[in-house]
Amino acid sequence: MNNLFYIEIYVGMGKVVSWWHQFALGFQLRGKRTQIGKFGKEITYWLSAGNVNLLVTSALDSGANDVILFFNKHGIGLKKIAIEVDNLDETINKLSDLKVVTVNRNVKIESDNFIESRSYSVKLFDDNEIVFIERSGIVDNFLPNFEIIKDEPTFEVNNQIQSIDHFAAAMRVNESLFWGDYICKFLNLTHVQKIGEEYFSGMKTGMSMNVYSSDYNSFDFVIVEPLITKSTNSQVDTFLESHLGNGIQHIAFTVTDLVSLVSKLKKKGVSFVKIPSSYYDELTLEFPELPIEILRENNILCESEGNQLLLQIFTEPIGDRPTLFYEFIERINNYKGFGLTNIKNLFKSLE
Repeated sequence: MNNLFYIEIYVGMGKVVSWWHQFALGFQLRGKRTQIGKFGKEITYWLSAGNVNLLVTSALDSGANDVILFFNKHGIGLKKIAIEVDNLDETINKLSDLKVVTVNRNVKIESDNFIESRSYSVKLFDDNEIVFIERSGIVDNFLPNFEIIKDEPTFEVNNQIQSIDHFAAAMRVNESLFWGDYICKFLNLTHVQKIGEEYFSGMKTGMSMNVYSSDYNSFDFVIVEPLITKSTNSQVDTFLESHLGNGIQHIAFTVTDLVSLVSKLKKKGVSFVKIPSSYYDELTLEFPELPIEILRENNILCESEGNQLLLQIFTEPIGDRPTLFYEFIERINNYKGFGLTNIKNLFKSLE
């Protein structure tokens, strides 16, 4: 077993962010935990949707410096990606052989009357972590010391979110390949696509992008960085300036029936990135057989390859600073890839 287990975001107000994920996005509150963390008291809310486990953590006292300093520096951001393994000791030996950078030298052990977890963290980017975790006992309890909430959901549960499709990270200039090679070493990823200067030739803006794919860990990674040859800053520059360095720019969730999902989320007040009308004018010329007006109305991007379609939409940043945001993606007829034509056409439309 080497599956994506949970993701954890650090926020300023855990109760409020947790509530928004329930009310607006349809996540279900499954439990919460109050504990003394690495430095001080913190609270974590456990939310789920489909196969996604999302932890929302905030500080409960001024001593919880790891949570407070992360949030103060980056705003709302993804802190940890946890992967469940069958044998943590074997995993640690492999990580040692690969000479990865570890967060702590020792295994972290947590337990209660039902479950025990052993975890080991590896550094990722500036302030992120990959956590390898092994559980024993009654694993339906998720993690030790969580108060499981068995009440009926307060809000309508979103059954259309299925899993995490990929993570997208933004890097400073000339750091993408370094971090790409680094994560390939211990996450069993394969470099499958790259675009760069030539892809955005003749345009004022653009970015370098590398795609890393893996069936082994059930998620992919996309790493982007600015193109210094361009005269105009891109959204990658904006993220780096607001996030104060490298980090996870967005999380992409695989969903069913994206059009109906967007309609539901808009009614809940979720804001999405506005797509220029010229993008859909070009799309109409290229794919006249597609329901372009429905896509235009919902700000959905579309890429077609034969009978396969990729539909994607991006939320506005989930906090006040333009840092972490979400993507919802529907792959019709098992579409592969990451919408490279979409990206180019969108950049062109924005110009």
